[in-house]
Amino acid sequence: MKSISKEHYVILYPQYFDSRVSRKMGRRVSKSLAVESPSLARIEEACRKLGFKAIVEPDKAYPRMNNVMCGRVVVFCKGIGKKNLVEKVGRTMRGGGS
Repeated sequence: MKSISKEHYVILYPQYFDSRVSRKMGRRVSKSLAVESPSLARIEEACRKLGFKAIVEPDKAYPRMNNVMCGRVVVFCKGIGKKNLVEKVGRTMRGGGS
């Protein structure tokens, strides 16, 4: 990915939304917004439903589990904070819309 200001994008990992992952190990949404085994495609689809451009990078590892190549989704979303975006994506994956 070419150099882009960090103000313009947010990186999302599947662990942020996985109901089987503890908060300590990286889950960023409440259990009520978490899903079991979220895929990169499902995260990307939720981002697109919310109107954001997203790029899947399947060969990246989550920093807390750097021996597991789970991939990540880069979301271009100027003007929205990471915490707010993560919650909206979680809600969309659960079927609750934005």
